[in-house]
Amino acid sequence: MNKLDTKTRQKQILDASLNLIKEGGIQNLTMKRISQKVGISEQAIYRHYRSKQDILCTIINYFNDHFESVFKAVSEIPNVEDRMPAFIDGHLEYFHANPATAAVIFSEEIFQFDSKLAMKINALVVRRIEVITNFIKLAQQEGRFRKDLIAEDIAYIFLGSLRFLVTTWRLGGFKYDLRAKGNSMKSTLLQLIK
Repeated sequence: MNKLDTKTRQKQILDASLNLIKEGGIQNLTMKRISQKVGISEQAIYRHYRSKQDILCTIINYFNDHFESVFKAVSEIPNVEDRMPAFIDGHLEYFHANPATAAVIFSEEIFQFDSKLAMKINALVVRRIEVITNFIKLAQQEGRFRKDLIAEDIAYIFLGSLRFLVTTWRLGGFKYDLRAKGNSMKSTLLQLIK
């Protein structure tokens, strides 16, 4: 199998995994179901991924890689006041386009008994808090956001609100426009800190 075929097969396995998660949650993700969805044997999956944990780690890594590029782009926005809305929009667009990823990223049940996955998600959260806090501090220094608020606390409020919004959207069966609801929430949060 050449390199292109390997990459293609890995993507098929990841796509099938995400579809299974979207259809029935993390508990729906098994190697047997993945193999049925892709149309290959379970042994063939193990040529690409050592375990279900390995598949989930790869999904988390893709999510993280995407947001590192979002952070870079958002950091280059000249008006620091516009960075927070762009950051939120980046998350909303990603989850709108990749709804099953929300089930992985915000699924506490898969992380509570798996320290490797828990550490990966914790690193994602710590990184996002750090980035948001820096955006807020810069806007505070320029007098665009309230200086009487603790930047890190605001970062937790923003990230927690975003997480709760995406989680309720996922648990509700993805039935409403996440971006529209997110824009309303974003406007309210920004009004509170200006």
